[in-house]
Amino acid sequence: MQNIKNKVAIANIREQFPALNRTFKGKQVVYFDGPGGTQMCKPSIKRIMDYIENGMANRDGLFPTSEETEAILAQARAEVAVLINGYEDGVFFGANMTSLAYAISRMIARDWKAGEEIVVTEMDHSANVDPWVQIAEDKGMTIQRIPVNVDSLTLDRAVIETMIHPKTKAVFLGLASNGVGTINNVKPYIEAAKAVGALTVIDAVQAIPHIAVDQKALGADLVLGSGYKVFGPHIGFASMNPDLFSKYKPYKLIPAHNEPPSSMETGTQNHEGIAGMIGAVEFIESIGKGQSKRQRIINAYQLFEEQEHQMASFLKEEISKVEGVKMFIPATHVPSTPTISFVVDGVPSSTISKYLADEHAIFAANGHFYAYQLAKKLDVMKYDGWLRVGLSPYNTLEECERFIDGLKECLKTNL
Repeated sequence: MQNIKNKVAIANIREQFPALNRTFKGKQVVYFDGPGGTQMCKPSIKRIMDYIENGMANRDGLFPTSEETEAILAQARAEVAVLINGYEDGVFFGANMTSLAYAISRMIARDWKAGEEIVVTEMDHSANVDPWVQIAEDKGMTIQRIPVNVDSLTLDRAVIETMIHPKTKAVFLGLASNGVGTINNVKPYIEAAKAVGALTVIDAVQAIPHIAVDQKALGADLVLGSGYKVFGPHIGFASMNPDLFSKYKPYKLIPAHNEPPSSMETGTQNHEGIAGMIGAVEFIESIGKGQSKRQRIINAYQLFEEQEHQMASFLKEEISKVEGVKMFIPATHVPSTPTISFVVDGVPSSTISKYLADEHAIFAANGHFYAYQLAKKLDVMKYDGWLRVGLSPYNTLEECERFIDGLKECLKTNL
């Protein structure tokens, strides 16, 4: 069970999420779909509403609301850069991570040629696979796929020397799996890519809500994230090494901003959403302690990890006791996010998901979650995909106990 200190900490965190007050069919809702999208924290909501209520404007105006918008954009770039130890002058925003990936793929693929190669993985969300694969196919390039070890649910490191070589133009890696929770050791792949001059693009969408991502320590050229996966609004963000802006020419309207990183932002951005991203980082920082913003963020993640893994360990142990369950979680020695995916023999995961919602107000999703290559390899679609429990810092052990009770009741009813 949780100790008193952690209970107090979680109570303080939960107070920052108004959505936790929602009820459904007379029961307080349990949100177990963090990998699909976290709930929004109060500081993010306040930042959004302040921007809307105080007057919105487009950029480049010689009046206060426009100047305030420029200031908000600048602050948001700085906040995201600190969040992931990225590059303040390399942060840019878009509608979502997928839209950014498609836009960036057009830009970086301008000079790709037939016969050259890219590397993707079998584990990733398709947002970090399909944009790159589709344009590589258009160019007549070779596509290498790093395989997944189905036992440990990790990427195969043995293929680094054979897959990453002088013909490789770019390597695309997921830092954490949205399907099975694996936190990938991407450093060796990044180092191999650098050795041959290949670009490295990291999908950190699932990692940023749970661990202190450090773009500079990883050496990644480009890191992609999503605001709504990390307690904020529905926007996407990216941090690119500024040295690369002179190498790549973005597709943009001719009169639009030419200076990076603004040149990467097509059209008018979601300014209120970007303002909300500032609040999301402020929330994380407020949980931690330290002399600097970055130190406080790192400390907050340490607290998140301690609480989330305590709950995840409980769930894994209890779910493993349920007859007919097959869990898809990484080997015990492999770092992972608090994501528990499983199937139950004889019961579609969609049946479990709907039962938990209707009877217990527990919101846990099912499906392939766009990690369709992994879902296919693990043969889970015959169950309607995985049933996924994705924990967030605002979840509690009591909610986990409710889930186990609901799962057992569901299977007793439907088997």
